[in-house]
Amino acid sequence: MKKDKKYYMSLSYPVQIEKVDEGFCAFICVLRGCKAFGESPEIALKELEAVKEGFFEVFLEMGKPIPEPVIHLDIPYDVFRRLKQREELEPFVVY
Repeated sequence: MKKDKKYYMSLSYPVQIEKVDEGFCAFICVLRGCKAFGESPEIALKELEAVKEGFFEVFLEMGKPIPEPVIHLDIPYDVFRRLKQREELEPFVVY
């Protein structure tokens, strides 16, 4: 699959929203500097979509790597050993 703007926009990046003096700030931690503000959480999220699109355009234009969303799980090793999919997941384990 071609990793163009459409590809990155289709990914589900985790978003955080914080209350700030100006209203609300929505941001994507893994995309440093990708944040937007609004009077309400809904407005901040809507603004964030435009910022995210511009972020991808600039990074692709400059040839900079764009981080993709990842999930980090902390589970005890003995629990991991009992998983049916353990062999499939083993390459992704960080000890």
